[in-house]
Amino acid sequence: MLIRNVVSEPTISAAVREIAAFVRADLDDSTTWYHNAPQNDGIVPMHHAQSLWDIRQCRNLYDVFREFWGTHRLRVDINRCIFRPPRHPERPSISLGDIHWDTDPRVAGPGSLQGVVLLTDVDRNGGGYQCLPSIYQDLEAWLDRNARRSDFDFFNPGLKNRKTKQIKGKAGDVILWSTKLPHGSAANLSRRPRIAAFVSMQPAPDSGELRASMKKWWLTKQAPDYWRGLPGQLETEPGAPAVLSELGLKLIGVLPWD
Repeated sequence: MLIRNVVSEPTISAAVREIAAFVRADLDDSTTWYHNAPQNDGIVPMHHAQSLWDIRQCRNLYDVFREFWGTHRLRVDINRCIFRPPRHPERPSISLGDIHWDTDPRVAGPGSLQGVVLLTDVDRNGGGYQCLPSIYQDLEAWLDRNARRSDFDFFNPGLKNRKTKQIKGKAGDVILWSTKLPHGSAANLSRRPRIAAFVSMQPAPDSGELRASMKKWWLTKQAPDYWRGLPGQLETEPGAPAVLSELGLKLIGVLPWD
């Protein structure tokens, strides 16, 4: 699903500035766009900038997930962001395209919901979101033919050479997709970086341990345990904790839902 014009321009501009600053990129100087570790493939290990929290507690974005799940009691994920500069002949491993699943598609059930907020306009071949709907539409048959072997690697399924559907969008748009859909980022053949922020909300589990962890990660500005390990990641991000609205505090479990 592509939902148009969800996040406001001031929030988008602030996020672009903070993500660029984290990777030490001057958007007017292309020689500075390649500081992020090549093995990160454009993923920026920043989680706690005020602008990222403003995206997570954006009322319009919350309403999108609330409508999808049919409940107002949601929990937000403290996720990462994207800075994918254009391909460069001197940096052949930067901004390549890929296709993968984030979780094992062989697990029974409908899967969950993932999302990304576009912070820059993305046209075809701009390094944006791409997917393989033909596999998703006939997933069980494809898995029976290709994924029942013991060495199947859902994060590297060997689908990079398939013709994909690339999704164009504008800054402020949101793309949502099922975890059962093979997807990834396209090669950036444009002249500008692609900048975006991952976001997801799920029905809130009744877990005091998770609520305590969410509160700790917010207050200490540390990455969630499951998102740690990328090159360039800081143990503690600088500055005071982000200011959260009432909605934001509910989304991490500090305040209870009504």
